[in-house]
Amino acid sequence: MHKERVTQLIARKLSGEATPEEIKELDMLLKEHPADAYLLSILADYWTTSLSPATGEDADPETHFRHILDAAAAETKEPEPVYEKQTHYIRNLLSIAAVLSGLLFFSWLYVKVYRNRQEAPVASRIETIAKPGAKSRLLLPDGSIVWLNSGSRISYPANFTDSLREVELEGEAYFDVAKNPGRPFIVHTHDINIKVLGTAFNVKCYPEDTRTEATLIRGLVQVSKTGNKPQDILLLHPHEKVVINRTAGNISADTDNPFPKAAPGNMIVTSLKKNAADTALAETAWVYNKLVFDGENFQEISNEMERWFNVKIAINDSTVAGYRFHARFENENIPEVLSALQLSLPFTFKIDNNEVNIYK
Repeated sequence: MHKERVTQLIARKLSGEATPEEIKELDMLLKEHPADAYLLSILADYWTTSLSPATGEDADPETHFRHILDAAAAETKEPEPVYEKQTHYIRNLLSIAAVLSGLLFFSWLYVKVYRNRQEAPVASRIETIAKPGAKSRLLLPDGSIVWLNSGSRISYPANFTDSLREVELEGEAYFDVAKNPGRPFIVHTHDINIKVLGTAFNVKCYPEDTRTEATLIRGLVQVSKTGNKPQDILLLHPHEKVVINRTAGNISADTDNPFPKAAPGNMIVTSLKKNAADTALAETAWVYNKLVFDGENFQEISNEMERWFNVKIAINDSTVAGYRFHARFENENIPEVLSALQLSLPFTFKIDNNEVNIYK
C-alpha cells in the first residue's frame, strides 16, 4: 500500500504540484524505505535533463519521461557480483526500481490526463436539430421541456446563469417553461424575442416562410421585435397569436378574427378559437403528431409538408399556389394528403422519389 502512496507523492513532487503536507509525508516514508529514496534521487537528477539529440528536443512529454526511466534503469544496472549479499541487495533494488518506475509512469500519466481534463474548455452551448421528417423532445438544464418540430434547431447554454435563461431558435418549437420568477426565460429568433417567467407557448420562425408567429397557450409573455426599442413591447395573453409579416402587404385574416389588431413594431395580434383544445389548434396540433391546415394558401402548406414528409414540392401554377385549404391529417402519407386536398380544389400532382410536382 505504501508503494502506491510513495509513487503518487513522487509524481506530484516532480511535477511541482505537491503541497507542503505531502512533501513532509513523502520525506517520512522515504526515511522508512531507503530504496525508494534512492530511486527518487535518480529520477530527480534526470527530471530536468534535456533530451538527447537522438530523442529530439520536440518530443512529447511521454517520450521525455521514457527517456528519464531508461536513464534511471541504466544508472541502477546490476554490477558484476562480488559478494552474494551485495548481489541480492542490488537485485532487490532493481526490482523495487522497476515497480516504482512503472507505478510512477502511470501516476504521472494520470496527473497529466486529469490536468488536461480540468483545463480543457467545456462546450459552452448545446445545439439540437430535428431533421426534416423527424421531431425531437428535449429537457433543458432548468427543467423546461421543448418539443422541436421538423427542420428546426435550438441552441442553449450547457448551464443557464443564475439570473437568466436564454435560448436561440430557428424553425418551430413548443415550450413548456419551468416557472422561476427570479430567472426570466428568453427565446431569441431572427424576427422576435420572447420573454417569459413560466408558461407554455409555440414559436414558428422558419427562414423560408414569409412570416414569424408566436402563440401563447397559458401564462403571459412579452414579445418584442429584434432590434426594436425597449418600449415596443407587446404583452400576449392566452390563446392569442402575434404575427410578423416579412413581405409587403397584409397578412391573411383568420376566419374567427377578421379584424386583427395592430401592435407595437408593426406586429399583428390575432385571437385563436375560444376554448379549443391544444390538439385542435393548427398552431400546436403538430406536437400531437397532427397536421392541420386552417386557411393557409397552398404555397404555405407546401413548405409545411416539405418539412413534415421530408420531400421537395414545386407548385407549377400561380393560381394553384394561392388555393386555401382547411384540412386535418394524422397518419396519412404524402400521396394520401394530396389526394384528399384534390377533393376540395382541382389540381394534379406527380411524385418521383422525394420530389413532388403540382400542376393545375
